Amino acid sequence: MLVYSENIVHFIHTIKSQIKLILKTEIGLFVHGERFYDKEKKASYPIKVVIYDDQTNLGYFNPNFYELGFHESVMQASKEVLTNLIRHELGHYLTYILYGSQVQSHGPEYRDVCKSFGWGKEIYEATTSLDVAAKDTILSENNMARKIKKLLALSSSSNKHEAELAMLKSRELLLTHHIDNALFEEPEEKMFLSRVMEEKKRNAKMVAISQILETFFVSSVFHKGADSTYLEIMGTKLHIEIATYAARFLEHELESLWEESRKKTPLKGSLAKNSFFLGIAKGYCQKIKSLKNHHSSAILVIENSLREAKKMAYGKLSHIRKGHKYCQKSDLLGKQAGSNLTIRKGVTDSSYGKLAISM
Repeated sequence: MLVYSENIVHFIHTIKSQIKLILKTEIGLFVHGERFYDKEKKASYPIKVVIYDDQTNLGYFNPNFYELGFHESVMQASKEVLTNLIRHELGHYLTYILYGSQVQSHGPEYRDVCKSFGWGKEIYEATTSLDVAAKDTILSENNMARKIKKLLALSSSSNKHEAELAMLKSRELLLTHHIDNALFEEPEEKMFLSRVMEEKKRNAKMVAISQILETFFVSSVFHKGADSTYLEIMGTKLHIEIATYAARFLEHELESLWEESRKKTPLKGSLAKNSFFLGIAKGYCQKIKSLKNHHSSAILVIENSLREAKKMAYGKLSHIRKGHKYCQKSDLLGKQAGSNLTIRKGVTDSSYGKLAISM
């Protein structure tokens, strides 16, 4: 997951300043603002930096977003170690610009690019993996998350009273954890970003899932990359983990509900299917709002935190306006399905990992 806080944003600015210096003085490229320019190709490229905490490597380059990522632990690294790590990842970035994605990650082309800038083996043969102890810490599961997942599973009980109590308890734990974490555990609260879905382009299913996930105290954003559109969610670490669990379940459950509905009622076509998915989101969100809630002030705190986190991660966001064509019949059927929808224990830990989007 990507990590954000005031200190981390300051650290990102420090890395960007070092990147610009290396691009100018060691590589000889023109830099202006947040981009650098290749005059021969008559092209410009973004200087985008993110910090993460959930991988076992210290850095990466993601060509889909032209994104340079660095592990949170390098905030404590020496200036020399950090500078060499930046050079190592910039080498991947520039190799991609020259050769595309069809070459080996640390193959001869990569080594030649590094050598052309006067960088030696300490750069292109550098080991950028975390040690085993750090890996185990990063990948360990939160006990609170497991408890909430069990409550979500219980919310599918045939006993309506028991199911609603389980749903309310899971939301109460999410709220309480957020408040406890913000007030007592860390002097500076961290917010996290995770990419939970990837499609060729934004679609009704993604929109429906994004709306449902926001009932788990995360905010959602659609982020368009070079080849795909991603559904990204932001929130505290626990909220992100629970919402990701829900997203895995919903990605398959929405399709199952659609197939079940088609067997009972003659529905066909993309308009009907899209209306059904969006109807599910409406029905589910209305159900959640109707549940008794004594935490309005706590929810306000979370919403304010999410707004500030969005500013740190995205700056200004553009809003997409869509038409309102829909199938009324499918919409009503979707609302009914959504009002009965529960996030069950439908995703095992083994499949959970396989479905995750890696960066």
